[in-house]
Amino acid sequence: MTSLIDQIESAYANVPTVPRDEAIRNASLAAMQLMLAAKAKGLDSCPMGGYDADQFVEAFSVPERYIPVILIAIGKAAVPARPSERFSIDETVIWNSF
Repeated sequence: MTSLIDQIESAYANVPTVPRDEAIRNASLAAMQLMLAAKAKGLDSCPMGGYDADQFVEAFSVPERYIPVILIAIGKAAVPARPSERFSIDETVIWNSF
C-alpha cells in the first residue's frame, strides 16, 4: 500500500499543475485567516485582485519560487463599509445530494 507521503510526492512529481494549484489554495486559506485575525483585532481588510503580478514581482523583488496570489490591505476604514447581502444557508448549501 502506498503511503500518503508517496502519493503526495507522486502528485507533485507527475502532475505539473499540482505545485501551483496547491500554492494558490494554501495562500488563499492563509489570506482568509489573516483577514479574520485582523477583524478580531478591530482592523479592517480588503482583498485585492486584478493587479499586474509581473509588475508586483519586479517592484518588490519577489523571488522566482513565489507566486503572487492576492494582495490584502489592512488598517482602519475611513468610513464604514456598506453592508453586504448574503444568501441564506438554504440557498447556498446542498446537503448530501446534488
